[in-house]
Amino acid sequence: MSDVGAGGRGADRTLIVWWFREGPSEQDGQARGLLKSLESYRPLRIYAAPVVRTWRAWRFVLRRYYPATELPDPDVLIGSGRDTHWSMLAARWVRGGRIVTLCKPRLPHWWFNLCIVPAHAGGKNSARMIATRGALPPPTKPLPKAAGTGLILLGGPTTQYRWSDEDTLRRIAEILARHPDHRWYVVTTLQTPLETERRVQELATPNVFAMAHHETDPKWLLARIQDAEQVWVSEDQLAVIYQALTAGAAVGVLPVPRVKPSREVAALEGLAVFFPQWQAGTPLQAPQPPFNESARCAAEIHRRWLSNVA
Repeated sequence: MSDVGAGGRGADRTLIVWWFREGPSEQDGQARGLLKSLESYRPLRIYAAPVVRTWRAWRFVLRRYYPATELPDPDVLIGSGRDTHWSMLAARWVRGGRIVTLCKPRLPHWWFNLCIVPAHAGGKNSARMIATRGALPPPTKPLPKAAGTGLILLGGPTTQYRWSDEDTLRRIAEILARHPDHRWYVVTTLQTPLETERRVQELATPNVFAMAHHETDPKWLLARIQDAEQVWVSEDQLAVIYQALTAGAAVGVLPVPRVKPSREVAALEGLAVFFPQWQAGTPLQAPQPPFNESARCAAEIHRRWLSNVA
């Protein structure tokens, strides 16, 4: 993906992207994933666009000016975070282009050209919205899997979830027993209770590696997700479940008692296998066709807007 920076429009088919960011955002990875997928259709020239306060955005609209005069006119404006929305609207009014948001805006969604919104957060497919299954993933691609490998990742209690050591450890033991020759990593997270973490350590054998969260880092965990044949994740760790699906793993979901029904978890039906289904004989299988919401959204953007752009 072309770096954010200066440069001309380049080849006729190069698309100009203004990327609006206001500080670190969880949507930065989503934006990078979408832009990387868009680049499979057209070369991109990506520029960091200035983000301004709401009152200044209105002022720039009235003046027909936006403080990015050195940048070429955009084809696409993409923002990371709701704080960028007024800036994108002002920039489009002055310089043109189409706006893509990566969340459901607080403003009327028809003010934007396209809103990419997870179905569990209210996303519905329409002329100005694409409903996704989970948030868009950062740039990744499925890698060859290491045969006979597995990862089990545990979360912990939250405002939405209770926790049961006995149930969780019993399920882990059943998974390990069914695949005794696999090489397993059982990993805890910051949310995992200390007692659970202690009991997980007792699972260690020559082919079962029990890892406390402070013994790992995000890069290590991502590498394990990418090379594991099967990945089991407690259902409170939704982002990791979608990471594993995008990585091409066969994914199982460990149930955690909920305070109330979860639309987010229900949306996993057909993508991942829930533990009771697996107990009843449903095998874990990698999603077919491969699961990649960034690629799907990029294909839809290209179909709607870019296929006729010279």
